[in-house]
Amino acid sequence: MTDARARLSGELAEWYEERESGSETVRDALRLLMAREEAREFEGLSDDQEVAESWLLENVGIGNNTTLSWVENRLAQQLSLDMEQIRMQVTKPLNQQGYISVKPRRESVDVVVQSPTGDGSDVATSEGAEDASSGRGGRGLSEAEAEVLAEARERLADAEPARADGGDA
Repeated sequence: MTDARARLSGELAEWYEERESGSETVRDALRLLMAREEAREFEGLSDDQEVAESWLLENVGIGNNTTLSWVENRLAQQLSLDMEQIRMQVTKPLNQQGYISVKPRRESVDVVVQSPTGDGSDVATSEGAEDASSGRGGRGLSEAEAEVLAEARERLADAEPARADGGDA
């Protein structure tokens, strides 16, 4: 038998104090975490995609969202691939297989990390995360439209500035 201790604060401490049995709550939480980690079977993913999915789960978390550009930049560093390779070999396939959802926003393109088990236990923690995979049914664009929009934004960001009178910038 192992004795474990933890300091809890804020919301977590309040929630824990409301439980009938603290030790049973901790055991249940640890069992759930253990089962989640054991359930990380990435069927049909390449080695790079598995590394990327594991990285996303650890650094972003299930149901959380962040920007696509940040994710692709970090994955490019992690996997030693260029951005185009990351997009074609990693993020697009992960999106198509449901491991992540890509959602265009006004200022950026967001990525929401989905549960690897696909059991619907994803929890959205940021505004709009729950509609990230909604496509036309929600307020968003289809996945194909989102890709086109993301690529157009990148081309614009990389474009050379030009003067209206035709002179050099």
